[in-house]
Amino acid sequence: MQTDGVQKGPNLAPYYLIVFGMSAGLGGVVALLAELKHELGFSDFGIGIAIATGFAAAFIASLVMAPLADRGKSPQLLKWALVTGAGALIVLALGDQLWHYVLGRAAFGFALGAGSPAARRTVIVADPDNLGRNLGRLGAFDVGGFVVAPLVAVAVTAVGGFRSWFWVSAIFLLLLLPAAFRAQPDTAAQDTEGLGMKGLLRVRRLIGALCIGSAYFVLIGAFESVWVLELDSRGASQALIGIALTIAAVPIPIFSPIGGILAQRYGARRWSVGTLGTMTVIVGFYGVVPGVWALIILTAATSVVEGFGFPSTPMLASAAVPEERQAAAQGLMTAVEVATGAVASLAFAAVYSATSDTTVWISTSAVMAVLLVFGAVLARPEDHKPVRPGVPFGTIRRLFR
Repeated sequence: MQTDGVQKGPNLAPYYLIVFGMSAGLGGVVALLAELKHELGFSDFGIGIAIATGFAAAFIASLVMAPLADRGKSPQLLKWALVTGAGALIVLALGDQLWHYVLGRAAFGFALGAGSPAARRTVIVADPDNLGRNLGRLGAFDVGGFVVAPLVAVAVTAVGGFRSWFWVSAIFLLLLLPAAFRAQPDTAAQDTEGLGMKGLLRVRRLIGALCIGSAYFVLIGAFESVWVLELDSRGASQALIGIALTIAAVPIPIFSPIGGILAQRYGARRWSVGTLGTMTVIVGFYGVVPGVWALIILTAATSVVEGFGFPSTPMLASAAVPEERQAAAQGLMTAVEVATGAVASLAFAAVYSATSDTTVWISTSAVMAVLLVFGAVLARPEDHKPVRPGVPFGTIRRLFR
């Protein structure tokens, strides 16, 4: 928030950079799934188990660690996330058995689950008047790390082998520690009563936001466990897979800040439902289109819509709770999202092994549609006006103009 041209609240740059680094670490791991399969002999289902374990660890961390950010502990959580994430990547660099990969993925998931809600809380409460823009920027750095990592991972792997990427990304996270030491606690209201997650599941509008977030993570779970493997089965090389991941994701950081501004202007609920509804329709065609490039282009089209809608769901959750419970609400959302992703990744890995990608993507689209309908109904305000979280801790409405 600004007064007489002087910016108040913490500097958000450290939060953006740390989220970027953590996302880059994850993006490199995803990009090397096919390489792990070929080099270490992991099965499709084994890889699905490892991915699901990472989601499960993030679920636990989001519930246990996120409320600490509502008590002024965001900087400490970010430092802890960086160190733990680097340690997890070192485990992946040294490991050669499935349980090593499961352990490393779980540790990295725990780090993500601890750090993400802490970053979101500070970004939400630091400047409520520009909530959409700031969350959009956070999303841009988040996805930006995921976009950059595959290309860098392919280049590093070509020079030093697939293990070298894990070493490089671990060092990069440790180099971000000075940014974590520059992060300052926000000055917003804190959870002095220690409520944590208590009572949040009785907030109907928050439950609606959780359903909408779950619809998105059904797609994320299917994407992580199936999309790269399907490109591989269609004859894509490791280099093309890395390029494809970048092409598929690059629209998200480009359009996310714009999407946040538009969601704040026109209503987070309608914006999130509209963008996710469009994505749901497109995803149903993933298994229908033939060839490698058709799938890549269709995924890139989905990502354009995803970029515009990316900030709207956390905005919808922030509008449902008071200022002092922002991290807890975002942590609960993260927990529900990653739990959905864990179940989806495991389930769709099994479906893919037993059937085909066509069945996977039609099923994904159907599940997304059901969750989206429930979320749209539950998140609807009693006065039926669009939710405008311009000030996230107030019950503020804005009619279309």
